[in-house]
Amino acid sequence: MKIELHKIFYLFFIIFVFQSCTVISQNLRVSKEPRLSKIYTSDIDNFYKAFDLAIKDSNNAKKIFKKEYFSKGTKGLKDFYKTKIGDVDKFAKFVIRHKGFYKSIRNDITNIDDLKERIYSNFESFKNIYPNAVFPDVYFVIGKFQSNGTISKRGLLIGTEILCRTENSNTENWNKDILRISMLRKHIPITVSHELVHFNQSKMESGNTLLFKSIREGSAEFIAELLSGETDGDYSEFGGKEIKIWNDFKKDKNKSIWSSWSSWQKANDKSPKNAGYWTGYLICKAYYEKFQDKSKAVLDILSIQNYNEFYDKSNVEEYIKENFEK
Repeated sequence: MKIELHKIFYLFFIIFVFQSCTVISQNLRVSKEPRLSKIYTSDIDNFYKAFDLAIKDSNNAKKIFKKEYFSKGTKGLKDFYKTKIGDVDKFAKFVIRHKGFYKSIRNDITNIDDLKERIYSNFESFKNIYPNAVFPDVYFVIGKFQSNGTISKRGLLIGTEILCRTENSNTENWNKDILRISMLRKHIPITVSHELVHFNQSKMESGNTLLFKSIREGSAEFIAELLSGETDGDYSEFGGKEIKIWNDFKKDKNKSIWSSWSSWQKANDKSPKNAGYWTGYLICKAYYEKFQDKSKAVLDILSIQNYNEFYDKSNVEEYIKENFEK
């Protein structure tokens, strides 16, 4: 009888532990199954409800956006506000100043159902090449051109106003900086894949050098390409400049710098836009192509502990010579 009571107690203990783990998982909304990730678009709807009211009463735009957009926002929007927006007044003034732009993209971003299957398909592809993957929820929000994508502990945060352009967009009256930064709407699943990789980089050692930051972004670029066929960044203008960019990178790679190599910089002779992403992408690509066991290569990329050692093992300098030296 004592043995049976012990077994019953043990069974209840196991159930309690399992339920506790489930609650934690639900609070963080992270799953091992790709299609259990939820996609939230309610923040886009709330933004345009606030937008309509603010256009009619621009003197109270700040109060309107605070009440109708941010206060009603998802957990993802609240995280995006903390890390990217930060000031309701500046946000409201930006939106009112560029109201023509926000009006012009409304029909293209208020319904993204046609892209959801591609997002989930990319998630499944990630699980196939990286069985340890976890899948958080995805939040589509509207910002003021600070980020097309970032992450928080609670999910992937997608700045949808940047990913708005279509082949039929009338961009004649768009601000030149908005036009420069804007990306194609069909690119959304690629950005989501890039951010999904970032969410799964917790096993990578942290750092502050250019090499670390380049590989962190470049690995997200490379794996996003494996999943979707494209990188998040555009490197089409790098042709003929590859060796110069690479030589500049080698000189700087162990320095604690980033801004001149980041994706948001305007192109210049030394560091074209996205140069840091591109160099990290090439390092990961060179490493991946060395191995027959591709899943092991992906695991290695997402588990880097020593970035200079990984750089050496990639034989990326030989890769550069073979592919770009003439």
